[in-house]
Amino acid sequence: MSPRLFVIEIIAVVAGAIIGTLVVDILSFVFAENAAFTMLASLGRLLVALVTVGLFAFYYSSMPPTPAALASFFTGVGLPAVIEKFGFDTVFSWGTILFLYAVFALVALFTYRFVHANGTVRKVAADVAGRDGSAS
Repeated sequence: MSPRLFVIEIIAVVAGAIIGTLVVDILSFVFAENAAFTMLASLGRLLVALVTVGLFAFYYSSMPPTPAALASFFTGVGLPAVIEKFGFDTVFSWGTILFLYAVFALVALFTYRFVHANGTVRKVAADVAGRDGSAS
């Protein structure tokens, strides 16, 4: 993997984790009457989100796209939900936690794939057009 693709991968993982956690935080504030930005301010929850989206990157590098998407979705729901229920002091029911992390998995996966695809497309476009941006 080239250094450029490695940096794109890191940016995609961080963006997916932060945006997914932000959406879950807003949903828990609106629908579950949780305090605003508590999940985003929690270092433990951000670490869980980073590890989860990091697993997305591992799945996509080692599997075909469809199984990687399915594995990413179920990991994005299951791993943070179990850690949330047993690792953090939460008052949410299993149904609420599973709903919140299903939304997290979708948002984080879409963000990861969008950033990753966008960066790869820019690299291919730069290779095709030449490094200075002009057509050869």
